[in-house]
Amino acid sequence: MKRRGTFVAIEGIDGAGTTTQTERYAATLRASGRLVHVTREPSTGPVGTFIRDILAGRRQLPGGPGFDLMALLFAADRLDHVRGEIEPSLREGAVVLSDRYDLSSLAYQSVSSESNLQAHEIVAWIRELNRFARRPDVTLVVDVSPEIAAGRRKSRGLPGDLYEVEALQARLAKAYAHAEALVPGDRVVHVRGDGDIESVALAIHAALAPFVEAPTS
Repeated sequence: MKRRGTFVAIEGIDGAGTTTQTERYAATLRASGRLVHVTREPSTGPVGTFIRDILAGRRQLPGGPGFDLMALLFAADRLDHVRGEIEPSLREGAVVLSDRYDLSSLAYQSVSSESNLQAHEIVAWIRELNRFARRPDVTLVVDVSPEIAAGRRKSRGLPGDLYEVEALQARLAKAYAHAEALVPGDRVVHVRGDGDIESVALAIHAALAPFVEAPTS
């Protein structure tokens, strides 16, 4: 009998280590015999590639990358991502690990908004945009201090993207600390990400163990 797939979203501010920890957790699951599919948002699809170009400054939008336009682009990419990649992998019985999902949109677009709308109105609108996006079985949030995250970003030696601004990242850290309020009804677990890579990896493995099935013999 084919095993049911499990959808895990891994979230955090820039520099939280989500990409590193997603890959490490995938390796652990594969070593135990699980089928794993690692993916990310923005996706590698056509809409996701366009978004990455905007974030990196390789493309310019005439009206600027406002929160509303970015939220619409991310929502379109997410539906394409779910239908073209996530759901097919889940049907194969894979554990799908997505480095970011709609919690990122809810946090980043609401926090970066310069609109006169109230934060709760923006969040409600973004939720509506994503109403047809499949819900994760569990979302793991890697909470890290903005100062440590900033040091990690600096150590990469790469140009920062649109959202890698220290004041914004500090606000995002507060939003992620209360992620449950952004995705009510979803299963959310938190781990501290300030430690070294190995200790954080162990904490993630322990936090996700109840939700990701062990291999069958």
